Amino acid sequence: MERITVQVNKPYDIVIGKNLIDNAVKYLSQFIQKRKVLIITEDNVNKHGYLDKLKYSLENHCENIEFLSLPPGEAQKNLKNVELIIRYLADAHFTRDDVLIALGGGVIGDLVGFTASIYLRGIAYIQVPTTFLAAIDSSVGGKTAVDITQGKNLVGAFHHPVCVLCDTSTFQSLPTDIFEDGCSELIKYAMIMNPKLLKELIEREQPLNKESSDLPEIIYECVKMKRDIVLKDEFDQGLRQLLNFGHTLGHALEQRSQYRISHGRGVAMGMAVFTKMAVTQQLIHKDIYTSLIQLLSEYHLLSEKPSYTSDQLINIMLNDKKRRTHQMTTVLPNEFGQCRLHVIDLNTFQQNFEKEWEQYEVHQRY
Repeated sequence: MERITVQVNKPYDIVIGKNLIDNAVKYLSQFIQKRKVLIITEDNVNKHGYLDKLKYSLENHCENIEFLSLPPGEAQKNLKNVELIIRYLADAHFTRDDVLIALGGGVIGDLVGFTASIYLRGIAYIQVPTTFLAAIDSSVGGKTAVDITQGKNLVGAFHHPVCVLCDTSTFQSLPTDIFEDGCSELIKYAMIMNPKLLKELIEREQPLNKESSDLPEIIYECVKMKRDIVLKDEFDQGLRQLLNFGHTLGHALEQRSQYRISHGRGVAMGMAVFTKMAVTQQLIHKDIYTSLIQLLSEYHLLSEKPSYTSDQLINIMLNDKKRRTHQMTTVLPNEFGQCRLHVIDLNTFQQNFEKEWEQYEVHQRY
């Protein structure tokens, strides 16, 4: 078992290990004693028995425990479900002393975190991520949001959990493609600030998978990187924007496809296109781009190029949170395992993207 503390205004721990849900009360008792608890999960998580295990561990230690289970998918991350949860909490007379638990992947984590940030102007919530992607990225750092028609994550707030309980045993039930989506975020971490990790991923004899013995160490390394970035830039005004490498295009692809393109696949295409942009601008050698493409292909993350035009995607990207009035902040590699922020005017951004998107090719490895 590993433990990392995030020393924000109200510090919290991230606990990483196997079979933690079975003994969740050991780690969560201080947050639930004599409190009402609402667990919010989704149907795919529920069917694997994780909700029952969590309830069984906690039910004799809190005042009352209830649950809501939503259908799976990004479409659930919306204001309608925020209202649904808020009305449930109000009807059940939840107070500021009570707590929500997000049991699921990034969609559930974001939805619950945002709802917790606005109900009674903020109540406590606990993250229990059940996907590799949520474990290494979205469950940590306090960024919460829901989607609206105009864009992904456009309605949100900063609201840290009181604890993150990462049970790596839950990854065993993940479909392969969902696990690979998490590997896209892992590669992102390596690309932006960890040349050692990037080298190790490239040189692995076998790609990482949900059976890999070093999975807990990989999660620990990623969470530690995110913790360090958050402590330097908690509210996403500078350094933390490096974590958005590949996300500007990735989010646009998700939204345009009505989330048929997954987050991991969208981010992977974003990293590929923007790394090629760095090659074109002579910021990096082409070998770095080639290595990235090979790595992403090993995890089957670049298997398609959607038929969307550059104009269609640019129109969506112009709603990105990193845009200012006449400028866009882009994240581009500047050497192996390192990225930097580049602020450019919108016309230049559009011209650069249009060129690279026209030339982008599918990279598939079987």
